Amino acid sequence: MDIREGSVVIAKAGRDKGKPFAVVDMIDSRTVLIADGSSRPLERPKRKNIIHLQATAALVDCFTTNRQLRLFLKTFSKGTEPCAETV
Repeated sequence: MDIREGSVVIAKAGRDKGKPFAVVDMIDSRTVLIADGSSRPLERPKRKNIIHLQATAALVDCFTTNRQLRLFLKTFSKGTEPCAETV
């Protein structure tokens, strides 16, 4: 699977291991900015190397606020995917 802007990813390393995040921006081919809406809000995303991320088939296409992102990632981790398209 390909990691791109809007992808939902799972952290494989670091203190965030196992948590879902959304890719907010691509810095270069190896580095992305991720956010989850709570510990890492959209205004302060975390820089992460893509080798430390596991791609999923889900894409987030409807987040504009931290609340919407938190809600999506919460329901994503439970197995349902509102307002997302799967690849």
